[in-house]
Amino acid sequence: MTPNRTARAARERAGRRPAGSASRWAPGLHRLLATVLAASLLAGGLALAQTEITFWYAWGGSEGQAMQDLVDEYNASQSAVRVRGSFVPIGDGERILASLAGGAPADLVTVWDWMVVPLGYGGALADLTPDLATAGVTADDYLPGIWEYGAYAGAKYGLPTTLNVYGFMWNKDVFAAAGLDPEAPPRTIAELDELTEKLTTVDARGNMRRLGFFPNVTAIYVHAFGGRLFDPETLEPTIDAPENVAAFEWLAAYYKKYDIAKIRRFQAGWGDMASPFNPFYRGQIAMQEGGQWEVAFTAEYAPDLNWGVTNFPAPPGGRPDVTPVQSSFWVVPAQAPHRAEALDFLLWLTAPEQSARFAAELANIPPRQDALALPAFADTITPHMQTYIDMLLTGFVYTPPGLPVGLYLSDQLNQALAAVQDGSATPAEALGTAQRNVLRELEKYR
Repeated sequence: MTPNRTARAARERAGRRPAGSASRWAPGLHRLLATVLAASLLAGGLALAQTEITFWYAWGGSEGQAMQDLVDEYNASQSAVRVRGSFVPIGDGERILASLAGGAPADLVTVWDWMVVPLGYGGALADLTPDLATAGVTADDYLPGIWEYGAYAGAKYGLPTTLNVYGFMWNKDVFAAAGLDPEAPPRTIAELDELTEKLTTVDARGNMRRLGFFPNVTAIYVHAFGGRLFDPETLEPTIDAPENVAAFEWLAAYYKKYDIAKIRRFQAGWGDMASPFNPFYRGQIAMQEGGQWEVAFTAEYAPDLNWGVTNFPAPPGGRPDVTPVQSSFWVVPAQAPHRAEALDFLLWLTAPEQSARFAAELANIPPRQDALALPAFADTITPHMQTYIDMLLTGFVYTPPGLPVGLYLSDQLNQALAAVQDGSATPAEALGTAQRNVLRELEKYR
């Protein structure tokens, strides 16, 4: 997300060399210095050879420069290893998957969270469990619910980069204009339904002018209603659990009441999310799901926006503290040419200080407990960001399905939702079909 440009400018000024300084050294003196240095190293029994490892990171622009700054800092901190960093967008993972299949991967790679367990369980990634244990890195070093993220059946295949945390956002000015208490977001599904109705407006021809709320991330409500997509103990899918069916029944009623086709037409006119034309900033939607990146986005694109963020509403008997989390991951391919060196760099990169600095640059949250209080991150925390952090620390944290068929499961959930939206299946039927399909796919991995 938006980096700390002031901090970056200071670093750039501090590291700038005076123009023409290199020209002061005559070529002959360069050769003499090199000869003396080589002789002293050999006399001390040190090897001149330096191992070079390749590191693919997924950030471009100023964010990529922030990562490259860390790479350069690591290189300057020791002489045994040189990390060569490259910007390789993850995209759909095609280039990364091709490199793994071809047996010539980079030493350290950045991947999406949904890629970690399938690739690791399939043998393409190194199991970092013994290495992390040797290094003394444990679950206690990480925030609640994060250590299990990227792990499956006792094997940990990667470490999260920085965290994106979702919360329930509401536009306080829209609330006030509608005669509602701007400091009273919905706490229950019933309150959400009531507020959605009051805040949704249409014109004389029935065209939508403002949408009170749109449930966009389906898995949030599965968990808010008390369900899960898989059992974390047995690792079996639970897609058609009664709580999940109840969540889909609520979604179905919502889509029917507000007409999903009319909603889609209204959404077609929305502006880009990372712009002043974001529909939430313009009051076209009063309440939404949104992550901590909105702290940076609103500061840049809507500095006068009066908004709040809190936990997601839940029904009686559900979970009132659901906290969805997503991340990218750093992984070491199983065929990495320099696994030991890659692990050393990974441990340095994910240490508290580096974790805090990089998260602050991206307006994300560091995954490590001990990074939160470090000035590099703590000094950037705004009241809104603190709310996201509090939800992460005290809420029911859930992450994308950590299964070999995790992506397939998510796709099946989306297909079930589409069937409910178009009326071709009831919630129970759609989720039952998804459950059977995922179980059948999972059999391939047993």
